[in-house]
Amino acid sequence: MNTSNYQANAQWTGHFASHGLSYPAEYVIRIFRGSYPRLAMPTPRSGQSVLDVGCGDGRHLPFFTGLGLEAHGVEISAPLVAQLRERLAPLGITADHLHVGSCSSLPFADASFDYVMAWNSAYYMSLDGADFAAHAAELTRVLRPGGWLVMSVPKPSAFIFEGSEPSAQAGCRIVRQDPFGVRNGENMRVFQTGAELASAFEAYCDSFCQADIHDNCFGYAYHWFLMVAHRKVSGA
Repeated sequence: MNTSNYQANAQWTGHFASHGLSYPAEYVIRIFRGSYPRLAMPTPRSGQSVLDVGCGDGRHLPFFTGLGLEAHGVEISAPLVAQLRERLAPLGITADHLHVGSCSSLPFADASFDYVMAWNSAYYMSLDGADFAAHAAELTRVLRPGGWLVMSVPKPSAFIFEGSEPSAQAGCRIVRQDPFGVRNGENMRVFQTGAELASAFEAYCDSFCQADIHDNCFGYAYHWFLMVAHRKVSGA
């Protein structure tokens, strides 16, 4: 595995410095506001809490607060969180709701949130050297029993993995041809099927609801697994 030239903190801080606030992802809106026959997650209630792990430019936090949720976001560096605080303050999201952390180290007590979302974030593995099992344990640790985990991860056919190389870490690949120039050198966990993704959370969750995106959008293969899972009420 060769990721020596990849610095996740610097890459993403620089990327978002010139990146304005974007619209929330369509499928995040669908999951939190929609009604679907195979989606068991109830519509959120005002006063409940949500954590967006790897919140990026903060695009989902105003959406969540608009639903009446207490919304917190986590990103991987202090400079990136400082950017988020400046960007989101005019929208009423206070600095104490934005935190430095990662998928293997979240700065919250056990069972802190009703919803935990890792949208395009949990499969980045180079930051801390942890394996995906550590990410699964940490994401569910801060989720209240009976709460809901919401995730998206790219399929092997997603544009991110085009031209990628096998990693020394089992189940991972090194990104080499990111068209946006941000992920090159990143070590990413690749799931071959939605069932494989669910199996990583079976010790902590039940009531798995799964879907996928298979969108070939003007030259980019936006192919993603979606998963919503219920945190077990007892017995982890």
